[in-house]
Amino acid sequence: MPIHKEVTLDEVRDALRPPERIIALQAERDQISSAYKEYKKEHGQLDQLMAEVLAAIPAIKPQAPVYKPPKTKRVDRDVAVVLHVTDAHHGAVQAQDEIEGFGIFSPELSRLRQFGFVQDIMDWTELHRTVYAIPEARFLVTGDLISGDIQEFRVTNAFPAPQQAVEAGEILAQQVSTMAPHFERVIVDIITLDNHGRMTKKPQSKEGGINNWMYVVANISRMLLTAHENVTVNIWAQPQKVVNVNGRNYLICHGHEVSGWMGFPFYGIERKVAREAMKRMNAPDFTKFHKVILGHWHAPMTTQYFWVGGSVSGTDAHDHQEGRQAAPQQVSWMVHPQWGEFDRTEWQLTKWDK
Repeated sequence: MPIHKEVTLDEVRDALRPPERIIALQAERDQISSAYKEYKKEHGQLDQLMAEVLAAIPAIKPQAPVYKPPKTKRVDRDVAVVLHVTDAHHGAVQAQDEIEGFGIFSPELSRLRQFGFVQDIMDWTELHRTVYAIPEARFLVTGDLISGDIQEFRVTNAFPAPQQAVEAGEILAQQVSTMAPHFERVIVDIITLDNHGRMTKKPQSKEGGINNWMYVVANISRMLLTAHENVTVNIWAQPQKVVNVNGRNYLICHGHEVSGWMGFPFYGIERKVAREAMKRMNAPDFTKFHKVILGHWHAPMTTQYFWVGGSVSGTDAHDHQEGRQAAPQQVSWMVHPQWGEFDRTEWQLTKWDK
């Protein structure tokens, strides 16, 4: 008969104990689970804070609409006017003597220039309406509407980033509100992932469009415009987005992800355009694009496949150091449903300075 050896309780425990690798994986799982719960808790608090802040913001009262479709058939087909709003750097201060008199900037000039830009567009649109029906205005907002706290800007800014975000959101909303009565519809597309608004020391891709003051700017603007029935505000908390304007697809982004130095990175932007085009070759048509619309370099530039916008601030100390002369400018153009873009204009904003 076989002899059965008595097994102790400790031996049973040792036999049932999982291998060290399994124990290590279980510990790692528990650590990840705990971190995820904390992450959800923090995001819930941020969402609640954002909801409470936005709920306290009174909407702007819309002006009485004045737009009337043209009765005559002599005007051409419906055309859209596009405003490229980018790199306002609201909250920054630039003294003239620091950059040899090549520019000057302050929060007061920021407001004057941005509201002046809209007035220029209004006059320009009325001029075009003698030959075109223009029922739609489009705002393409590609970021850096505040100065932010990166690169120790908090030392030289007029006020902290939270105040910059609130005021920048109000300015953008006022720009849209001013345009709204004069159009059948106004559509605003906002990219929130930029570099000046980021809340982290290093650039962030994953959720970089949320962990960014530009996200606050966008939500404040949308809340202020809730009473405007003909206004749609699209917030894109992501690096880039294809938007359709009157049959033309634009890939809008801020542009800070393009590597370069010594002024405009022509090759870097061309490479981005090529890589994006190749990536989308076999993708659905709504992901394809006709042009890339960027900001970031503070001075307008045009090529066949990409357009760079200007800045409200103009030349700052960094531009001066890099040899760039960036006059305060914003850009607009018209889009015809058949012929595409025309009459691209780089608006000089210093005429609105007092």
